[in-house]
Amino acid sequence: MNVSHTGFLIHTRKYKETSTIIHIFSRNKGIESLIFKGSFTNKDKFKFSLFNEYLFSYNDKYSFPYLSKFEIINSFPFDKKYYLLGLYINELLYKTMREGYDYEKIYEYYKSFLVNLLNSSSSLKRLALVFEKSFIDNLGYGLYMLNDKDINDNALYIYDFDEGFKISDSAQNKYSLPGSALKQFFSNTLEDNIYIDIIRQVIKRILNRHYENINLMGDKLF
Repeated sequence: MNVSHTGFLIHTRKYKETSTIIHIFSRNKGIESLIFKGSFTNKDKFKFSLFNEYLFSYNDKYSFPYLSKFEIINSFPFDKKYYLLGLYINELLYKTMREGYDYEKIYEYYKSFLVNLLNSSSSLKRLALVFEKSFIDNLGYGLYMLNDKDINDNALYIYDFDEGFKISDSAQNKYSLPGSALKQFFSNTLEDNIYIDIIRQVIKRILNRHYENINLMGDKLF
């Protein structure tokens, strides 16, 4: 049956002589793989790019369907300095989406993040952390506190994978950070790259616990 879904192109690779396998992230089905036949000769290939929202049409009776039609419905022309960040986020989606996730919620967050890039002046690392924080929360692996007590600005905290953030017993732990930075993290106002790097390392460790050999390459570009 011919169907149409909104989605974003997030990854491509060459297939045979003249075609491409495209991986899209759709609101309804998450990551889907389609064959774009004749992609190297098709005049429409020049209109087909990352970070645009499309309406994709194909016959879903096949497990590996051919793309029959696509049309752009939204464009997100953010500053080129964020392009590498966008590639990393696409890789994160590509390597983590699994059956049973709330695709629509993640889709809307991804889309709103692209919208926010249009007027952003933040650093790549800070924006990466903002995305990762909400993303892993949507996946069900979000960072949390050990208890509901107020965070002490002057105390040092570490993240325990079974208990959440808790006061550190040692100032020498490389993953420890002050409560003041932790408060900023939870309010999405953290800007100190040292503490951003610490929390992002914690997030990577969480992803590695749930996705074997995830090996995110895009994160090494910035």
